[in-house]
Amino acid sequence: MPYPPVDAALTFLKLLPLLLLFPSPTTADCLTQFLALQQFNTSIEGGTDNHGRPINIQNATAMTYALCNQICGSSSHIRSWGIFSQRFSTWLLPFLALVSQLPFGANNKIDNLTSILLNVGSPTLATYSLLLTLLNARWVSLRFSKICYPNAQIAARILSTLQQIPLKISSSSSSSDKDNNDGDVLLASLIVLPENDAWWSDLLVWLDINYTYTWSFANVASIGWVVIAFLLTVIDTFTTSSSNLSPPLNFNGLAVAFAWLWLLPLVISWLQFAPRCDRVSLHRALRHANRLAYVASPSPSSPPPIYQPHPAPVTANTKSSRRAISIAIHNGTLTADEHRTPPIYNYARIFRWCAAVETVYAGFKEAGRRAGMHLPVQSEVAWVDSEKEGDVRPENRRGCEESVADYIRAPDHLLKLKRKSSKISSGLIYRMLIASICALFLTWGTVAGAVIVEWFTPTIGLSCKSGSYLMYAVLSTTSWLALVLSSTLSAQSIPLLSVRNHPPYRTPFRLSASIALRRLGKLLGALNALWLVLICLFQFIGVYDMCFCNGSVLYLGRARSYAVWILTPEDNAAFWYPGVGGTVLACGAVIVFLIFTNLLLDPLASVS
Repeated sequence: MPYPPVDAALTFLKLLPLLLLFPSPTTADCLTQFLALQQFNTSIEGGTDNHGRPINIQNATAMTYALCNQICGSSSHIRSWGIFSQRFSTWLLPFLALVSQLPFGANNKIDNLTSILLNVGSPTLATYSLLLTLLNARWVSLRFSKICYPNAQIAARILSTLQQIPLKISSSSSSSDKDNNDGDVLLASLIVLPENDAWWSDLLVWLDINYTYTWSFANVASIGWVVIAFLLTVIDTFTTSSSNLSPPLNFNGLAVAFAWLWLLPLVISWLQFAPRCDRVSLHRALRHANRLAYVASPSPSSPPPIYQPHPAPVTANTKSSRRAISIAIHNGTLTADEHRTPPIYNYARIFRWCAAVETVYAGFKEAGRRAGMHLPVQSEVAWVDSEKEGDVRPENRRGCEESVADYIRAPDHLLKLKRKSSKISSGLIYRMLIASICALFLTWGTVAGAVIVEWFTPTIGLSCKSGSYLMYAVLSTTSWLALVLSSTLSAQSIPLLSVRNHPPYRTPFRLSASIALRRLGKLLGALNALWLVLICLFQFIGVYDMCFCNGSVLYLGRARSYAVWILTPEDNAAFWYPGVGGTVLACGAVIVFLIFTNLLLDPLASVS
């Protein structure tokens, strides 16, 4: 037997032009026939009250699913073009315009289109990436704020800004790893040498002056349009008296607004954080800064005639093409999402970024510890005090490459204690858990408002409309879960840093599972985005306006299903409860989320 909602969905796109130009009999026609039956036919069976209890057809305000099919047919009651265009422009168009204000920044249209589909199809993933970004920025800012060494706070700001690209750190981690000493010297020189102060300051300037997703007139106009349209929808729902058609048409607009309301705090929060997500600008900033990088010189093989305690550093270009901080090389299909700069892909870069931060932090921390003990880089020279408290004079920061490399390398006994205490980046699991809870809270808080509104309007129960919104939330969560699992497996399958003591754990299962889960998650997200748009179009055109959907057959079954056609004063009064409940739930989720994200943004001001 054909399934009515599926049949409607399959034929919708084919018949849309004809349906709008030549609509089928409307709901009003069915109501007219129902009223005629009440007046002229008292023997027909199938009349019920608005709770599904059988009564005489003359006093009935609803009818069974079987009688509804006899009177109105089993097809949808398509509305006219004028009704469709009015509702589309009032309820859906403002949110579609707001989607364009999300941060993108990819260099090709396909990646930007995929980012749009993932944002709309999985608000859970979009919110998760946003929260991870804000929590990471808070974590790195507070972590580096405890270090008293030149450029430490600037490094925190730079690392926070570079969450939109996969970072590569050239460094070893222990004094016994001599084979990778070149990489250690690159990072150590960047941290220790006073000649590299210009590298840190210039990179920060270049990141600030290049493309930044921040407030503009277009952003404010789009946000204002959505807020006004939402307020008018809520006011119209609770001030316009319900007609004798059920469910009230105004509730359709309220459900659509709730289903899209998660987009508003997402755009506002990204605008407040102002991510740098243009790939070309980020690459250009790093290339420009790396031309200014200096590297410590090796000790001379024989002592010079005149003792020189500080061998002059040389530019990094004269030694090799390697740099201490650079962008990781594309590793094929496995790390494809890490190299896509739209912020929604920050979930894929979390493990690599945290590993990079931990490496840079360890170097600054060890340098700060030794500076606090008044130990200069070159042990042969005496410490030079500074007049300013906490300042480290340039004379104390110069030395040969061996001394510079050793200056940021923690002693082996301290390193072993650190490895035993934590094999994962500090607090990463905690931040992922907080981001997951908040993402689920915003997604289900707003979409649940739409489900409540549609569930508790006659006929009460799981209908095509409430079921469609519920399916959207489930697919959003499933897509997010698949992509998070994919990124976790990917991090375990590749080396996050170019060091010997961080080996990859390559297994065919992890590689295949990571790629499969990523493709599944992105496919579900893209299809779910189209599904949300179709849900709204179905409501505007009247595809859901059929006996199967109006009778909540999904919930009650065909034998017990009934379609309400005439509302009683008690029904009109009862509409306030799902409306108010859904409004409080959806708006409360948005307000709580915005308050939480603003609290996370506070520590950034301390390093700006």
